[in-house]
Amino acid sequence: MSLLATPCASMCIDRGLALHKMIRMLVLGLGGEAYLNFIGNEFGHPEWVDFPRPENGWSHQHCRRRWDLPADDLLRYKFFEAFDELMQACENRFQWMASEHQYVTIKNNMDKVIAFERGDCILVFNFHPCSSYTDYQIGMGFNEPMRCVLDSDEGRFGGQSRLEHGHANAFFPLHGAQDRPHSVKMYLPSRTCQVLVKDRLLQGGVRVWVSWDFLWERGLGSLADVLIRLQVWKDGKLVPTPPRPFDEEGCLRVDGPDAIFGLEGPDGQPLDCKTAADGLFRVYFPGDYTPS
Repeated sequence: MSLLATPCASMCIDRGLALHKMIRMLVLGLGGEAYLNFIGNEFGHPEWVDFPRPENGWSHQHCRRRWDLPADDLLRYKFFEAFDELMQACENRFQWMASEHQYVTIKNNMDKVIAFERGDCILVFNFHPCSSYTDYQIGMGFNEPMRCVLDSDEGRFGGQSRLEHGHANAFFPLHGAQDRPHSVKMYLPSRTCQVLVKDRLLQGGVRVWVSWDFLWERGLGSLADVLIRLQVWKDGKLVPTPPRPFDEEGCLRVDGPDAIFGLEGPDGQPLDCKTAADGLFRVYFPGDYTPS
């Protein structure tokens, strides 16, 4: 799993990375109304858990989780963790698990392709080990442009970045296929999955809202007590920008599809994100977000 020892992944490692990501997405897409992850599996923990007991001589050797693995830039575990984080954020934004709309469009055993609609999304999987498909037609019930917001082949997930076109360009609806009134044609590289959402849901950038519950929990009296400090990438590092106030409705609009920011109270007191080690809030998709 070392990037230093094997800069180009072996066939075995490449296969494991690809299938691991696809299976996670398939479970999150079709599995039901909830998603359960055992601690450490989000980055592909390589060891089992074994608590001290008489049979192992009261050993603490495997009574642990190796949190250092995804934090090491020279190991590929970081790709697993990055994909899991974005996958969860994608569902949190578009909330297909709570939707009643579900329709499996394709389950082609010969092509090894699975495609289904859930909520406002289309999830497409190509499990074939060696065949990639160009202009693969997928029926859908949506008569509007669709855009790819997440794919397992992205470079930040250890993939080969073969689907950049789909992120920058919408797929416009075509004539019907597979007993669906409309369709799209897509490029499906082998062992990859993609999530498409309605293009109109991605318009308007990121909107961050401050709720009164947020103010009350932190002992603040008004919106004027909170400032937002956006973070931008510069020379490979996150650099904070000057703080900005929220408008009178408690909203701040950010141009662009994503945002990283910190919140400050009076006298520059940080109002940290409770789930992030660095205290920063991260938004990966356009839409409305309320820090908590």
